[in-house]
Amino acid sequence: MQIDALDELEYAFAEWRRRKKHVRERMPEELLGRARRATREHGVTAVVRVSGVERARLFRTARSQPKAPGVASAMPRLTPTSLPTFSRLDLSAPSASRLRPIAEVETGSGVTLRVFEQTAEMVGLLTAVCGLGGGR
Repeated sequence: MQIDALDELEYAFAEWRRRKKHVRERMPEELLGRARRATREHGVTAVVRVSGVERARLFRTARSQPKAPGVASAMPRLTPTSLPTFSRLDLSAPSASRLRPIAEVETGSGVTLRVFEQTAEMVGLLTAVCGLGGGR
């Protein structure tokens, strides 16, 4: 495990920058490893100056991993297959058993609306859900 001299490291980073195909091309892990090893002998400040790499980036891993082994993050990552595809909300009718719905509407998307009392607001809501003309 050889530690590069600062001028060799500076040349290696300049060559990589000159040859990369696009601006956001990922820095080779081998080149970052050389820079990390050089910090042991030359110090972080000197390596940052010659390489042009941010100080924090020198010590960041390729894939962010939990700090301690076995410790999971607070928020699990959702993959497209783990996203819910169906959800349901049940709102119970008024507790009085003598009340029966006076209207029940089910839309094409599966929404069911039960009406227990006829008010102007409820007629307006039914009109909006059903897409009918003005309600009375």
